[in-house]
Amino acid sequence: MKTKSILWILIVGLVGWIGCNDDGKELTPSGVEEYELVIPQGNHEYDARIMDWFDRTGVYVLYKFNPVDVYFNLSSWQGMYLDTVRTVNYYEMKEGDFVKDSVVHLAGVEYKLGATKNSSSSWQEVSLNEKTLLVVNYKTQYEGNFSVENADEAYVGKQLDLLEQIFLNFYSDTLLASVLPLKIILGRELKSVAGNQQTLLSKSYLLSFNNFIFSHGDETVETMTDASKKTIKNDLNKWFLQTYDKMKDRFSYDDFYDVSDYYWAGGSASSRPVDSMSYRLGFVKRPYASAQLSMIEDDDFKNYFNMIFDYSYTTLTATPPNGNYNANDLTGILHPLKDRNGLIRRKYNILIDAFKEQGIDIQTIGNYLGK
Repeated sequence: MKTKSILWILIVGLVGWIGCNDDGKELTPSGVEEYELVIPQGNHEYDARIMDWFDRTGVYVLYKFNPVDVYFNLSSWQGMYLDTVRTVNYYEMKEGDFVKDSVVHLAGVEYKLGATKNSSSSWQEVSLNEKTLLVVNYKTQYEGNFSVENADEAYVGKQLDLLEQIFLNFYSDTLLASVLPLKIILGRELKSVAGNQQTLLSKSYLLSFNNFIFSHGDETVETMTDASKKTIKNDLNKWFLQTYDKMKDRFSYDDFYDVSDYYWAGGSASSRPVDSMSYRLGFVKRPYASAQLSMIEDDDFKNYFNMIFDYSYTTLTATPPNGNYNANDLTGILHPLKDRNGLIRRKYNILIDAFKEQGIDIQTIGNYLGK
C-alpha cells in the first residue's frame, strides 16, 4: 500500500493578488509543483514497520528526504552553510603616520601590509594606495541552524530499533499521534550551529518545524555503548516531557511542591537545610543555594526527575548501607533508612501518579538501562 499526502507551501510576499480576481478572468495554474510525501520509500523489512507506524499514528517516517523536507520553515531556511563575512575599513594617512618595514603606523596603530591570519576562521588583508589604507577583515561562520544527511539504508532498521527502544515505545500511539510533528526524519551526521557560529555540535536529535530529526543512521548505531544509549534516552525523554511545548503544559506539580517546606525562600540562601537534614525534609539532594522560590522548586523537581531517570526502581528501593546523605549515589533513597519521614516516597509517588494520569510510566523509562 502506498500512502501519499500533498502539502501546500504558502509563500508570503508574492507580488499581485492571491485568491481574488476582480476582472472575472479565469484563474491559471501557478506552475508551482505540489509538495508530496510518499511512503513506503523502499521494500526493506523496516518499510513495513514504517507503514505500521503511519497507520497507527499518522506520522511519516522518512529515511530518504530532500532539503525542503527538513530545512523549510515558514519564516526562514534552516539549512546550515559556511559563509564568509567581509568587513571593509578605509583610513586616510595624516601627518605623523608612516610606513616602515611593510608596517603602516597610523594614529599609533600598526597595520601589517598583506594578508595576516588571525585564527583558523579569520584573517586580515591590508593594502595601501598612496595615502589611503584599506583594511579588510574576513571571518568564516556558519549560517542557518543545522545540517543532516540521508540515513544509510543498511542501518535504518537498527536506527528505528534504537529510536523505539529509547523513546517511542514508552508512549501510547494515541499520545504520539496527538503531539508528534508530521514527520520523523531518520538521518545521520546531524549537526547544529553552536552559539558563536564558528563551530558545529553533533546532535542525536533535533526538533525543527514539522520535523523530529533523529541521527545515527550509520555505523554509530552498532557501536554505541549502553552508557551512550542511556544518555540519549534520558536527554530525549526529559526534553519531550519537560520542554516540548505540546507536552510540558499537560502536567501540574503543585502537589509535589506542597510536600516540602521551602522555609528559607525569600530570606537568606545560607539558611537552607544542610546535607544531614535534606533527606528527612524530603530533598534527595541538598536544596539549591537560592532564596528565590521558583528556582528552589525547579531544582527540587529536577533532582527527583533525574533520580527517576537515572536509577532503576530496584536500586531506589534497595537497602542502603546507611542513611547518610550522599549526593552522588541515591541507592536506597526510597528505603526507610534514608527516607525516615516518608516524604521522599510521598513526593516520588506524586510524580509517578501525575505522569500515569497521562498514560506515561516514567519509572519504566528510568528502569531501561538504569543503574
